[in-house]
Amino acid sequence: MAECSNKAYLLLEDGTVFVGNAMGKTGTAIGEVVFNTCTASYEELLSDPTYYGQIVAQTYPLVGNRGVADENRESDIMSNGYIVREWCKVPAGGKSLHAYLLERGIVGLSGIDTRRLTRILRDKGYMKGAITDSLDNREELLEKIRAYTVSGAVEAVTVKTPQQIKAKNEIYRVAVLDYGFPRKILESLLSRGCSVDILPASYTAEQIAAMRPNGIFLSDGPADPDDNPVYIQNIADMVKLGIPMFAVGLGHQMLALAENAEIVKMPQGHRGSNQPVLVAETGMLMVTEQNHGYTVRAESISADTAEIMMKNINDTSVEGLYYPSVPALSVQFTPNGSPDSSTSWIFDRFVEMLGEVRA
Repeated sequence: MAECSNKAYLLLEDGTVFVGNAMGKTGTAIGEVVFNTCTASYEELLSDPTYYGQIVAQTYPLVGNRGVADENRESDIMSNGYIVREWCKVPAGGKSLHAYLLERGIVGLSGIDTRRLTRILRDKGYMKGAITDSLDNREELLEKIRAYTVSGAVEAVTVKTPQQIKAKNEIYRVAVLDYGFPRKILESLLSRGCSVDILPASYTAEQIAAMRPNGIFLSDGPADPDDNPVYIQNIADMVKLGIPMFAVGLGHQMLALAENAEIVKMPQGHRGSNQPVLVAETGMLMVTEQNHGYTVRAESISADTAEIMMKNINDTSVEGLYYPSVPALSVQFTPNGSPDSSTSWIFDRFVEMLGEVRA
């Protein structure tokens, strides 16, 4: 499919304008503009629920060279918009990125200087913005951009009814609270003998207790953790059940809030597949996949409640916590349970916790 030759623009809330070419659906999309440093996995990125309400810019200059395959989609939830320097017009297989965005109704932009955009976001921090095909009503659009907020994010991306997936060699049963997460993480549990019950985010501790699971998994999800006081209280009640817990991303942040720690917004956040994390106990270095704009404030963590297990090497932000009295293990990044991953041991440790409590 030939590239759309129509002009399109990125307008940031500070008035900065980038001029490029329309890609995918033509129109206007408003969101929080973030950059991602991944060099591949663009299909997963586009359908990752944690990008709900955001416009994602890829720092890698050429995207879509292998085409788009629907089986690589993580969910039916899509980001608000997508920005690339250049998209591959003749992919090796599947449909082109332009065709995929058009099919999914996503407004895109290509042909801009994504390095300049990344520097602006890196130096000035988060910005809201809009991809648009017209700047005729620029001031009116700027007002809409500046007034934009993400609300009801978890409610929008969570499952609406419980779903059960049985492991082939079931040993344990894990209740998964779905705040909006990439489904690939489920395979890491299933392959370790953990059948999963994927539950709506609104499930309470009482409902969880009635299921009698061996463990609880608090998933990743989008937006500001402080926007979810009901879910945070539910987690605080779940802690009292004494069931081993494993929390990732947004789940990690809300567990910390449930345990009276504080969350702060980061200037740029961590988005990409190359964030270095150090494990304090062993000195092990892990290269991790991350997508978050908030972090647990280290000074707010009580030594009587949790131990800081991991920190980010670049900015020393908290990447992992262990709550011995729960017991609970939580990480800020997205762990990969495949055998060749440096983070696979985290799933193994959770399964060990399940066995220790059962014994």
